[in-house]
Amino acid sequence: MKHINMMGCLVGISLLLLVHVAGCSRSDVIASMKLDATWSRLDSKGPLPAVGWVRGQSDVIHIYIEGDGVAYSTPTSPSLDPTPITPTALLLARMDDASAVAYVGRPCQYVFEDVCTKKCWTSGRFSQTVLQTENSLVDAAKKTTGAKRVVLIGFSGGGTVAALLAERRADVTALITVCGNLDHAVWTTMHGITPLYESLNPTDHTDRLSSLPQVHFLGETDTNVNRKVTDAFVSRLSPDAPVTIRIVPGLAHGGKAWAKAWPELLYQLRLDN
Repeated sequence: MKHINMMGCLVGISLLLLVHVAGCSRSDVIASMKLDATWSRLDSKGPLPAVGWVRGQSDVIHIYIEGDGVAYSTPTSPSLDPTPITPTALLLARMDDASAVAYVGRPCQYVFEDVCTKKCWTSGRFSQTVLQTENSLVDAAKKTTGAKRVVLIGFSGGGTVAALLAERRADVTALITVCGNLDHAVWTTMHGITPLYESLNPTDHTDRLSSLPQVHFLGETDTNVNRKVTDAFVSRLSPDAPVTIRIVPGLAHGGKAWAKAWPELLYQLRLDN
C-alpha cells in the first residue's frame, strides 16, 4: 500500500509538469524537455530525421515510441507536419519512474528536413526506412544509459513500430503496447481508409514474437483501435505465447487520462521482474 501511495504522489507531481507538454506545438515540447535537466536529447543516425529524449542509467531501459501524430489534416489530405498535438507516449514516459527511460519520436516529428516526405507518415509510416530510423534511436538510448536489455512500449502506431522492432532485435525482453495498431490491414479496413501499402505489418512478422512476453493495453471506449485489431495480431502468435490483453475501463485513445493511470498500470506489471 505504501508503494501505491508513492505512485499517487508521482502522478500529482508529474501531471503538473505535463501541462506544458500535452496539446503543445513542436517548439513547445522541445522547449519543455530542454527545461528538464534530467532528460537529454537523442538524434537519429538513421536515414530520416527523428529525435527523442532519455534519462537515467540502468541495465534495463524502458523505451516509449510515439504514435502516428497528425498523419492527415483532413480525412483525405496528408498533414504538412506529423508532430502530435498530444504526445501520449511522452506523457507516459514522464510518468515512468524506472531507473532508465527514453522517449522516441517518429520520423519528422519535432524536426523537419528536406528528406521528409508525406509518405513517411502516411502510406509508408511503417516502412523499412522508418524502422531503421527508429532503431538508431533505440541504439542511442541504450548507449546513453548503459542498458543491456530493452522494454519497448509503443502507443498507437508506435505499438506497430515497437512490435516490428522487437521482432528484429535480440535485446528486447518485453513488448508493451497502449492502443497499439498491431494489424494495420484490419485497421484500415475497419475505418474504410487507404491501405498502408508501403508499410510492414506486425501480423506478417510474428515468428520470433511468440516467445516474447507481451501486454497489450486497450481503452474500453477506444473507437480508433479496438479488440478486433489486437486479436488479429495475437491470433498469429503460437497458442502458448506469453501474451496478455488488458482492457482499461473508461479510457479512450490516448491522452492525459492514460498518463494519470499509467503509474498504477506499471506497478501491476512489475516490468523488471
